[in-house]
Amino acid sequence: MDEVKRLLTEEIERLNQEEKRDNKIRFSLKFMHSHPYLFSAMLISYVPVALILWYATYFGLPYLIGFTGFMLVMSVALSIDINPKYRFEDIDVLDLRVCYNGEWFTTRQISHDTVNKLLSNEHVATEVKTGIAKIQSTKGEVGFYDVYSLAYLRKAAI
Repeated sequence: MDEVKRLLTEEIERLNQEEKRDNKIRFSLKFMHSHPYLFSAMLISYVPVALILWYATYFGLPYLIGFTGFMLVMSVALSIDINPKYRFEDIDVLDLRVCYNGEWFTTRQISHDTVNKLLSNEHVATEVKTGIAKIQSTKGEVGFYDVYSLAYLRKAAI
């Protein structure tokens, strides 16, 4: 494993541990707190629909039980939270994981400690170090994709 990949992987592992990114399913009230009016509207709208299902002669109890089950399943589904792991292999990959995880590698910044390790490491190519220093001077911060493109995409283009 080359030095750039090793240092980026260490930084990704640090972020995963720090932010408790472990791909585990957890119950969370985040949806209810971030969208209280939508959640309240869902619960309030249940009452008239349940009354219609109960009193309409062509629906009845089986439809009411089915609709109540559907509401419970949707409430639980909206309360599930997964904190996906960041992985080095996902950098510059556009597939279905991007729908959930986003293009984190373009928005997440590398810590100053890792940038210093990259700049001071003798196994990192001079072009990569120069590019990192240039990005740092223009943007102020260096992202995962910045380093990845300097180290790997430029090699592929040559």
